[in-house]
Amino acid sequence: MFDSTMALLVQGYAWLPDRRRRSRGRPVHTRLMGKDTVALHGPEAVRFFYDESHVQRQGALPGPLLDTLFGRGAVHTLDGPQHRVRKALFMSLLKDREGLASLADHLGAEWGRARERWAGDDEVVLFDEAGLLLTRAVCAWSGIPRTEDKARRTARDLLAMVDGFASPGPRHLRARRARARQEAWLARQVEAVRNGREKAPAGSVLATAAAHADADGQPLDAHTAAVEILNVIRPTVAVTWFLTFAAHALHRRPEHRELLAGGDTAHARAFAHEVRRFYPFAPFVGGLATTDLRWDGQDIRAGSMVLLDLYGQNHDPGLWPEPYTFDPGRFLGREPGRDELVPQGGGDPAANHRCPGEDVTLTVLETLIPRLAALRYDVPAQDLRIPLRRIPTAPRSGFVLRPRR
Repeated sequence: MFDSTMALLVQGYAWLPDRRRRSRGRPVHTRLMGKDTVALHGPEAVRFFYDESHVQRQGALPGPLLDTLFGRGAVHTLDGPQHRVRKALFMSLLKDREGLASLADHLGAEWGRARERWAGDDEVVLFDEAGLLLTRAVCAWSGIPRTEDKARRTARDLLAMVDGFASPGPRHLRARRARARQEAWLARQVEAVRNGREKAPAGSVLATAAAHADADGQPLDAHTAAVEILNVIRPTVAVTWFLTFAAHALHRRPEHRELLAGGDTAHARAFAHEVRRFYPFAPFVGGLATTDLRWDGQDIRAGSMVLLDLYGQNHDPGLWPEPYTFDPGRFLGREPGRDELVPQGGGDPAANHRCPGEDVTLTVLETLIPRLAALRYDVPAQDLRIPLRRIPTAPRSGFVLRPRR
């Protein structure tokens, strides 16, 4: 088999769906970075993939991904009891209703401050402003002190980590340097909390990570605690991509603006789900086959890379009628099945590797999309194309808006 790494870099999000079409819906067999690879698709494949007896994460994530997006020693690299104990740290923070309500309050307050600031600007690049707004909100919620200048630098670093994880060259180097800076600073904060030089709010992300004991009963070392703090705040700031896509959707489908601005909570949730389904975010997730496996009549050798097709599943006409039509109505009156809508992976977040921050993503979108819909602005001429060759992608202009006075 030919190695498909270069094809993936060139085709981006279209690579795996294109390979699946050519394989006539069967599992895709290829090689990535010199490794035998099998790509799976569909809700049944989600359940197969997230079974730890089939697929493991330890050793699966390449170094460049750890050095940009997730961090060395992160929860994403663990399996079995170690993973479950570390995952409990995130479940306690990201699934708590009171905590999510507190995050929504911080988001609302930061949106108000941003609106005041935008009132004096001729034009605003929403992508940049959303990244700063989310950084301020999640850092305040997490108990992480940030001055104004520090918040701006942190926002740039957090966005750079996501923007550069899948690209060789300058974007990747910026992402590595950004992660190294933030890990070092947060490790010092953890040590300051532990030795009493700083006080973290009770129940905050900083306090919880500093106090967390792993499966061996020992506290996390300061660096690993910093990695996991970043794995709370970095994905929250990554919702910048979805919020920018939401602005794009409102521009293309303005008929939704009135309902959203009027406080229709059911429509806001449906709109958030459809933004996550329709627009590209993660193309796939991967792990290693724990043993020789068989799926859909195909053999998967132990140690092979196993990919789960996320972008393709979210645009599968067998699951979503007219999948390339933006239609929040498909989610009105119903929540998507657990393994049906998979922009951030599938499975059970309490039991396996599904992202526990999905509720945070929805909280951010359900809080800010109605406010965005109520904002009075014009959209000047700009390049709003979303290149599918780029991972992660966004409107090329970052979505420029012109606030009305």
